[in-house]
Amino acid sequence: MDIADIATRDYIEVPVDRRLGKVRSIFEEEHPKGVIVTENGDYYGVITERHLLQSHVEDNAKASAVAKHAPKVSRHEDIRDTARMLVEGNTKVAPVFEGETLWGIVTEDLILEAVLDNLDALTVADIYTTDPVTISEDASLGRVINLLREHGVSRLPVVEEGSLTGVVTVHDVVNVVIRDMSKATVGDRSGEVDRVLDLPV
Repeated sequence: MDIADIATRDYIEVPVDRRLGKVRSIFEEEHPKGVIVTENGDYYGVITERHLLQSHVEDNAKASAVAKHAPKVSRHEDIRDTARMLVEGNTKVAPVFEGETLWGIVTEDLILEAVLDNLDALTVADIYTTDPVTISEDASLGRVINLLREHGVSRLPVVEEGSLTGVVTVHDVVNVVIRDMSKATVGDRSGEVDRVLDLPV
Protein backbone atom coordinates (compact mmCIF):
# COMPACT_ATOMS: atom_id res chain seq x y z
CA MET A 1 0.00 0.00 0.00
CA ASP A 2 1.33 3.43 -0.82
CA ILE A 3 0.39 6.90 0.35
CA ALA A 4 -1.80 7.61 -2.69
CA ASP A 5 -4.33 5.17 -1.21
CA ILE A 6 -4.81 7.15 2.00
CA ALA A 7 -3.67 10.74 1.39
CA THR A 8 -6.36 13.40 1.55
CA ARG A 9 -6.91 16.63 -0.33
CA ASP A 10 -8.66 18.06 2.73
CA TYR A 11 -6.15 20.82 3.40
CA ILE A 12 -5.92 24.56 2.92
CA GLU A 13 -2.94 26.60 1.75
CA VAL A 14 -1.99 29.91 3.38
CA PRO A 15 0.98 32.21 2.70
CA VAL A 16 3.70 32.67 5.33
CA ASP A 17 2.50 36.18 6.13
CA ARG A 18 -1.13 35.20 6.87
CA ARG A 19 -2.15 36.35 10.38
CA LEU A 20 -2.51 33.52 12.91
CA GLY A 21 -5.93 34.88 13.86
CA LYS A 22 -7.07 34.07 10.30
CA VAL A 23 -5.50 30.60 10.46
CA ARG A 24 -7.35 29.89 13.72
CA SER A 25 -10.58 30.96 12.01
CA ILE A 26 -9.91 28.51 9.17
CA PHE A 27 -9.70 25.60 11.60
CA GLU A 28 -12.82 26.74 13.48
CA GLU A 29 -14.95 27.24 10.37
CA GLU A 30 -13.66 24.67 7.85
CA HIS A 31 -12.05 21.94 10.01
CA PRO A 32 -9.32 20.90 7.53
CA LYS A 33 -6.97 18.02 8.39
CA GLY A 34 -4.11 20.50 8.16
CA VAL A 35 -2.92 23.81 6.76
CA ILE A 36 -0.01 23.99 4.33
CA VAL A 37 2.06 27.17 4.58
CA THR A 38 3.63 28.43 1.36
CA GLU A 39 6.19 31.09 0.52
CA ASN A 40 5.94 32.56 -2.97
CA GLY A 41 3.93 29.48 -3.96
CA ASP A 42 6.53 27.00 -2.67
CA TYR A 43 6.00 24.65 0.27
CA TYR A 44 7.23 26.16 3.56
CA GLY A 45 5.73 24.05 6.37
CA VAL A 46 2.57 22.71 8.00
CA ILE A 47 0.25 23.81 10.80
CA THR A 48 -2.03 21.38 12.60
CA GLU A 49 -4.96 22.37 14.76
CA ARG A 50 -3.39 20.77 17.83
CA HIS A 51 -0.09 22.58 17.23
CA LEU A 52 -1.93 25.89 16.86
CA LEU A 53 -3.96 25.36 20.03
CA GLN A 54 -0.84 24.52 22.03
CA SER A 55 1.10 27.56 20.83
CA HIS A 56 0.96 30.79 22.81
CA VAL A 57 1.75 32.97 19.82
CA GLU A 58 -0.36 36.12 19.39
CA ASP A 59 -3.06 36.32 16.72
CA ASN A 60 -1.19 39.18 15.03
CA ALA A 61 1.87 37.00 14.39
CA LYS A 62 2.38 35.47 10.95
CA ALA A 63 1.74 31.84 9.99
CA SER A 64 5.50 31.36 9.61
CA ALA A 65 5.85 31.80 13.41
CA VAL A 66 4.20 28.43 14.11
CA ALA A 67 4.65 26.57 10.82
CA LYS A 68 6.54 23.37 11.39
CA HIS A 69 8.77 21.73 8.83
CA ALA A 70 7.56 18.30 7.75
CA PRO A 71 9.32 16.13 5.17
CA LYS A 72 7.87 16.03 1.67
CA VAL A 73 6.32 12.67 0.85
CA SER A 74 6.00 11.26 -2.66
CA ARG A 75 2.46 10.26 -3.60
CA HIS A 76 3.77 6.73 -4.24
CA GLU A 77 5.85 6.46 -1.05
CA ASP A 78 5.50 3.24 0.96
CA ILE A 79 3.19 3.67 3.96
CA ARG A 80 5.74 2.17 6.39
CA ASP A 81 8.48 4.56 5.26
CA THR A 82 6.09 7.49 5.60
CA ALA A 83 5.06 6.43 9.12
CA ARG A 84 8.74 6.26 10.05
CA MET A 85 9.35 9.75 8.63
CA LEU A 86 6.48 11.20 10.65
CA VAL A 87 7.71 9.59 13.87
CA GLU A 88 11.32 10.63 13.36
CA GLY A 89 10.28 14.13 12.29
CA ASN A 90 8.01 14.38 15.35
CA THR A 91 5.13 15.59 13.18
CA LYS A 92 1.56 14.44 12.63
CA VAL A 93 1.03 15.86 9.12
CA ALA A 94 3.17 15.77 5.98
CA PRO A 95 2.65 17.24 2.50
CA VAL A 96 2.22 14.73 -0.33
CA PHE A 97 3.75 15.63 -3.69
CA GLU A 98 3.38 14.31 -7.20
CA GLY A 99 6.64 15.36 -8.80
CA GLU A 100 7.02 19.00 -7.79
CA THR A 101 3.28 19.58 -7.37
CA LEU A 102 1.57 19.56 -3.98
CA TRP A 103 -1.09 16.84 -4.27
CA GLY A 104 -2.48 16.49 -0.74
CA ILE A 105 -1.50 15.67 2.82
CA VAL A 106 -1.17 12.55 4.93
CA THR A 107 -1.77 12.47 8.68
CA GLU A 108 -0.79 10.13 11.46
CA ASP A 109 -4.50 9.33 11.97
CA LEU A 110 -5.00 8.36 8.31
CA ILE A 111 -2.04 5.98 8.50
CA LEU A 112 -3.34 4.38 11.71
CA GLU A 113 -6.82 3.92 10.21
CA ALA A 114 -5.32 2.26 7.12
CA VAL A 115 -3.27 -0.29 9.07
CA LEU A 116 -5.65 -0.90 11.99
CA ASP A 117 -7.07 -4.17 10.61
CA ASN A 118 -3.57 -5.59 10.16
CA LEU A 119 -2.53 -4.51 13.65
CA ASP A 120 -5.28 -6.58 15.26
CA ALA A 121 -3.56 -9.76 14.07
CA LEU A 122 -0.17 -8.80 15.53
CA THR A 123 1.30 -8.87 19.01
CA VAL A 124 4.31 -6.96 20.30
CA ALA A 125 6.28 -10.22 20.09
CA ASP A 126 5.77 -10.19 16.31
CA ILE A 127 7.32 -6.78 15.72
CA TYR A 128 9.68 -5.72 18.50
CA THR A 129 13.40 -5.19 17.92
CA THR A 130 15.41 -7.98 19.50
CA ASP A 131 18.75 -6.16 19.39
CA PRO A 132 18.01 -2.45 20.01
CA VAL A 133 20.72 0.19 19.83
CA THR A 134 21.23 1.41 23.42
CA ILE A 135 23.36 3.98 25.20
CA SER A 136 24.70 4.39 28.74
CA GLU A 137 23.94 7.27 31.10
CA ASP A 138 27.53 8.56 31.02
CA ALA A 139 27.76 8.66 27.20
CA SER A 140 27.94 12.15 25.69
CA LEU A 141 25.22 13.97 23.78
CA GLY A 142 27.56 13.95 20.78
CA ARG A 143 27.58 10.13 20.91
CA VAL A 144 23.76 10.15 21.04
CA ILE A 145 23.58 12.25 17.88
CA ASN A 146 26.04 9.95 16.08
CA LEU A 147 24.07 6.82 17.00
CA LEU A 148 20.73 8.36 16.00
CA ARG A 149 22.16 9.27 12.59
CA GLU A 150 24.12 6.06 12.05
CA HIS A 151 21.16 3.77 12.76
CA GLY A 152 18.38 5.99 11.40
CA VAL A 153 16.38 5.89 14.65
CA SER A 154 14.61 8.61 16.60
CA ARG A 155 15.14 7.31 20.16
CA LEU A 156 17.65 5.31 22.18
CA PRO A 157 16.97 3.25 25.31
CA VAL A 158 19.32 4.31 28.13
CA VAL A 159 20.71 1.25 29.91
CA GLU A 160 22.77 1.06 33.09
CA GLU A 161 24.03 -2.28 34.50
CA GLY A 162 21.63 -4.20 32.28
CA SER A 163 18.53 -2.25 33.34
CA LEU A 164 16.52 0.29 31.37
CA THR A 165 16.75 3.66 33.12
CA GLY A 166 15.17 5.87 30.46
CA VAL A 167 14.94 6.85 26.81
CA VAL A 168 16.64 9.72 24.99
CA THR A 169 14.94 11.03 21.84
CA VAL A 170 15.67 13.40 18.96
CA HIS A 171 13.17 15.74 20.61
CA ASP A 172 15.19 15.67 23.87
CA VAL A 173 18.40 16.50 22.01
CA VAL A 174 16.82 19.42 20.15
CA ASN A 175 15.34 20.82 23.39
CA VAL A 176 18.70 20.73 25.19
CA VAL A 177 20.62 22.27 22.31
CA ILE A 178 18.07 25.06 21.80
CA ARG A 179 17.83 25.75 25.54
CA ASP A 180 21.60 25.97 26.02
CA MET A 181 22.23 27.93 22.83
CA SER A 182 19.57 30.51 23.76
CA LYS A 183 21.45 31.16 27.03
CA ALA A 184 24.58 32.15 25.11
CA THR A 185 24.38 35.90 24.53
CA VAL A 186 28.09 36.68 24.22
CA GLY A 187 31.26 34.76 23.51
CA ASP A 188 32.20 31.95 21.16
CA ARG A 189 29.08 30.07 19.99
CA SER A 190 31.16 27.14 18.74
CA GLY A 191 32.54 26.74 22.27
CA GLU A 192 28.98 26.62 23.57
CA VAL A 193 28.11 23.89 21.06
CA ASP A 194 31.15 21.83 22.10
CA ARG A 195 30.11 22.02 25.76
CA VAL A 196 26.56 20.92 24.94
CA LEU A 197 27.85 17.94 22.92
CA ASP A 198 29.95 16.86 25.91
CA LEU A 199 26.95 16.70 28.27
CA PRO A 200 26.26 13.19 29.61
CA VAL A 201 22.98 11.47 28.68
